[in-house]
Amino acid sequence: MRIKWQDVALTVALLFFGLAGTRFAARLQGAEALDVLAYLLITVAAAGLLLRSVRPLWTVAITTVPIVVYLAFGYPFGPILVSGVAAMYAVATYASIELAVGCALLYALAILPWWNDTVTSWITWSAGWILLPVAAGVLMRLRRRSVVDVRERAVISERLRLAQEVHDVVGHGLSVIAMQAGVALYVLDKDPAKARASLEAIRDTSKEALDGLRSELDTLRGSAPLTPTISLADIPALATRMREAGLEVSVDVDEVELPDAHQLAVYRIVQESLTNVLRHSSPGVTASVRVYAVHDELVVHVTDTGTPSTFTEGHGITGMRSRAEALGGTLEVDGSHGFAVIARIPLPS
Repeated sequence: MRIKWQDVALTVALLFFGLAGTRFAARLQGAEALDVLAYLLITVAAAGLLLRSVRPLWTVAITTVPIVVYLAFGYPFGPILVSGVAAMYAVATYASIELAVGCALLYALAILPWWNDTVTSWITWSAGWILLPVAAGVLMRLRRRSVVDVRERAVISERLRLAQEVHDVVGHGLSVIAMQAGVALYVLDKDPAKARASLEAIRDTSKEALDGLRSELDTLRGSAPLTPTISLADIPALATRMREAGLEVSVDVDEVELPDAHQLAVYRIVQESLTNVLRHSSPGVTASVRVYAVHDELVVHVTDTGTPSTFTEGHGITGMRSRAEALGGTLEVDGSHGFAVIARIPLPS
């Protein structure tokens, strides 16, 4: 149990206000001079606020009891009641709403026997000095909870984004490596040069995948990524790796000025699309990539010459659609003529 410095500061302020202000309040009410017991009760009531953020119920008990005793001995109404207001606010802020309401009602009823005015004034005083602090505390609690929820959603969203990046980077790399390994095993005895080329492609692909994974892990740890930003200019190199893995790919990419986020999204959509073709297509299938601007939107069109088939959307397609929608665009997948992925992303103004 660790007491916060804010609680200590509040306690000191209430203690100073209580000890100094009660004497003035007693003079205004024509009461007798306060004795040691009165000042002791004022001190204990203020001291209860030390525990307001760690033990709010203890705060209510430690503060309320000396206030009731103070009133029972006939001491004048004064700043000691402010400690009760602070205790009500604390329990509403740091405890449940039900406990806060229950404590407020008990506190109001505990003061009632010592109330010298009418019931109407007691109700008015209770509403202003007890219920309002409780309502303010509840609102503060709800506000803090909403802020925490927003932060948690942001953290979850960022983790999902990083998971999607890892899926795309590692999934693409493993697919290419698996294909190149199969080629290397097939030509190992017949064509050592071709086997060597496949092994070199495996080395380069695995290095790129590891660099991409390390970059995402650096981002997760809060470090700046060491790898350069991925752009549309990297798509031809991606197509070259696919050709080395056995998938013939044609590329037509227009030169379009785009922010880094748009370029990364387009690259990942193309990468995942080609990776799906590499995984699921039969030998001899070719693919084409077109990236061009039409009116106010960028179109990413990836198709292959495979046979028409039905498909089930997996994590890859879901991730591509999420990337497009995050930039205000759409993504469609069609398997009626081979396999086609069409993403339309609004161009930034």
